[in-house]
Amino acid sequence: MTEENRPVADRSIYVMPMFVNVVVSDLAAAARLYASAGFVTLASIPGPGGVPALVHLRRERYQDILMTQGVAVRGTVSASFAAGAVDLGGVADRIRSAGGCATGPFDTPWFTTDVTFTDADGNTMTLTAPRQADREAAQEWANAGIVGDFERPGGPALDPSGL
Repeated sequence: MTEENRPVADRSIYVMPMFVNVVVSDLAAAARLYASAGFVTLASIPGPGGVPALVHLRRERYQDILMTQGVAVRGTVSASFAAGAVDLGGVADRIRSAGGCATGPFDTPWFTTDVTFTDADGNTMTLTAPRQADREAAQEWANAGIVGDFERPGGPALDPSGL
C-alpha cells in the first residue's frame, strides 16, 4: 500500500463493539501476513515468561482482531472487513509477496470487489469494497430484489407481505 491509500488505523483504546478471535500456530508470522493486508499491531500482551500471549491487530476503527497462539483448527474463522479506498489488487500482491494465499480481486454479484486471504492456519479474511462504477446498477438491484425489515437510503423498507 502506498501512503496515499493505506488505511488509517485508529490507535485509540475504546470498548470494541465487535472483534474477531483468531488462533494461530505462529503469532509473529501471522502478524507479518496480516500487516501485508493493512493491519497494524496495536498491542502485544505478554504471557508467562514474557512471551506474547495475545496480539491485538487493527486495520481501521472497529476492525479488530485478537490473535492468540495455540493449536489452530483450520477453517474456524472467516471474517470480512470494509476495505476502504485502497487498491485491492495491490493488497492481494502484497499478501502473496508475504507468503499468503490471496484470491482476487474479484467482483461479486452483490456489487462489491473483494480480496480474500487465508493465513497458514486456515483462517480466512475478506477485504470488500463497493464497486463505485456500478452504484446505479447496485441501487436498482437492491430496490428490485432485496426484501427485509430495514431502511433503505432515501426510502422505506419493502414489506415482504406486500409482494
